[in-house]
Amino acid sequence: MANLQVRNPATGKIEATLPADRAKSVKAKYLRARTAQAEWARTPLRDRIAAIQDFRERVVAETEKLARVLTSEVGKPISQSVNELKGFLPRVDFFLEEIAGTLKPRKVLDDRAGKMEERISLEPLGVVANISAWNYPWFVGGNVFVPALLTGNTVLYKPSEYASLTGLEIERLLHESGVPKDAFIALIGTGDVGEALLKQSVTACSSPAPTRPAARSPRRWRDA
Repeated sequence: MANLQVRNPATGKIEATLPADRAKSVKAKYLRARTAQAEWARTPLRDRIAAIQDFRERVVAETEKLARVLTSEVGKPISQSVNELKGFLPRVDFFLEEIAGTLKPRKVLDDRAGKMEERISLEPLGVVANISAWNYPWFVGGNVFVPALLTGNTVLYKPSEYASLTGLEIERLLHESGVPKDAFIALIGTGDVGEALLKQSVTACSSPAPTRPAARSPRRWRDA
């Protein structure tokens, strides 16, 4: 693997030298995430919720440290880094509050005369590719990876090369919170890594503000 240098834009200091992914390692990580997805989707919703709740608590407990990491690589004032982390928490709370109701199957037809009942349920998309922004990696990235994990998807998270250390901190905290290592995998590198990621069979998500967890809705019916 080649290396990626993380440089402090305010001082020019090299903060870290990280091994960068290439097409081969991207493929291998994708296969790990794809293999892990079925088991993660079978994990009871209450356990997925508990993992994200624990993740939130760890972010709160480590806010000062995480803010310093963010400032060191993106160059924003420490107060703005703290504010980004604080602003990230209500987004997590929103998804935690909405997830159970969103995933609850909905009855859309109850034809008693025809003895037909129709329901719509939501199922995971599979492996989600989250290519995130450099300037608000917590706020923007969390809009994708939090609902993706809650709904039973696995995530390949490609932080900007200018926010790689933050991406690795997100990965660490999620794993410490109970999200399996192959359910959330960080990819490190420049644009070529993102291009290699998008060549895999993934659902690509870079939207800044999804309002509902990412899942597809197959229509199912049965005799009443």
